[in-house]
This record gives sequence, C-alpha cells and structure tokens, in this order.
Amino acid sequence: MSILYFDCFSGISGDMTVGALIDIGVPQEYILNNLSLLNINDEYEIEIKKGVK
Repeated sequence: MSILYFDCFSGISGDMTVGALIDIGVPQEYILNNLSLLNINDEYEIEIKKGVK
C-alpha cells in the first residue's frame, strides 16, 4: 500500500490536486470515474493532455 501526504500549509486548488494525481500516474479513467460520483458533472469540464513548461 502506498500513502500520499499533502502538506498544504497555504491550501491547494482542485485543478492542482487533479494535475498532481495525474502526474504521479493515477489513471485518467480512475480520476474521471470518481469525479462522476460527485454528481456535479455540469459544474466542471476536464481536458487532459500532455504539456511542456
């Protein structure tokens, strides 16, 4: 079992959280399936693509 610890002393936004989870390898399908359980599908839009900074 792996444990992920967030040390958010000044907060973290939802988009940053989802981006971090994708970046560490959480499958996109897992994230999308679990977000759909919130029953707020009309409240957000997600576009997942690779980028370079």
